[in-house]
Amino acid sequence: MMDAREVWVPRKGDAQALEVRSVQLAAPGFGQVTVEVEAAGVAYADIAMRVGTYPGVKVPFVPGYDFVGRIVHVGDGVDGFSAGDRVGGITVTGCYASLRNVDAKLLVKAPEGCDAAKLVAATLNGLTAWQMLKRTTTPEKGEWILVHGASGGVGTLLVDLAALDGIQAIGTSSAGNLEFVRSHSCVAIDYAANAFVEKVLEISGGGVVAAYDHIGGRHFRKRSMAVLRDGGVGVLYGAYEVSRGGRFRPAALISLLTGGRYSPLDLVAASKGVVTYLADSMVRHRVETYRADLANVYALVETGALNPIVGARLALERAAEAQIMLENRAVTGKIVLVPGGAA
Repeated sequence: MMDAREVWVPRKGDAQALEVRSVQLAAPGFGQVTVEVEAAGVAYADIAMRVGTYPGVKVPFVPGYDFVGRIVHVGDGVDGFSAGDRVGGITVTGCYASLRNVDAKLLVKAPEGCDAAKLVAATLNGLTAWQMLKRTTTPEKGEWILVHGASGGVGTLLVDLAALDGIQAIGTSSAGNLEFVRSHSCVAIDYAANAFVEKVLEISGGGVVAAYDHIGGRHFRKRSMAVLRDGGVGVLYGAYEVSRGGRFRPAALISLLTGGRYSPLDLVAASKGVVTYLADSMVRHRVETYRADLANVYALVETGALNPIVGARLALERAAEAQIMLENRAVTGKIVLVPGGAA
């Protein structure tokens, strides 16, 4: 048994429901390792779980979708990893902790010499961006894509990865973040701009080949599907409005369920597609693909070709504050919990 600290969510509610507690961590089970967490990412999914809108996760639970850390113990049945190895991975829950046990099959070796916070900023967000760009859709060099929330953790990496491949991106953001978006080799548009669709169609020369949308509902139909060219694909990878502000919003859920319906005949007639993306599903059902893709993302961070933005680093005890910051869009870039301290 080992002494550990973790963040516990005993009930649904606002961020004040989070509790930091001391626990005794058991030895790793078969196929598991014990990891000392260097950095854990704070994600919208954590908030959705806390308010009860994330599928498959119920209270009580320990939040934390992704982490970077170092192996301190190796259980039986583990090959390819040793004590002392630096690793990262996506586990959906459990990463708001100083120590935790993890199934070794979910781990990817992480580069030494890289800032742990930057690496975790590229873990869930980087895998999501990589797989949406290179597996869910396949835009080619010179083609145009639309990225909503281009100043956010996933959006920033999406436009950066697109630029590396010579793909042209239009990124939406609030007016205050437009210069930040432009600094990422991206054409920036205020998401509240009048004649939004017309502007995107004009910039892209008739439409984009892919639109990446984390909001859904009528926004997906009117702001994403409406700007696709023939053969284009709309990608829905979130439901931000449903838990905006850290509270469950029933009206937004109704909009998500009803505002983006399309008949197969309509899609065929328009030669357009609709797909969804959830990292959880890719990790569970295509684990080797997930590990290869995350390794590619880490390699880009190691060489400096990809530079994920860390917006804030907070100690584990400030997890509630971190989630409130995310709810309020208080910073640009990834918010990271550092169990060893925020310094």
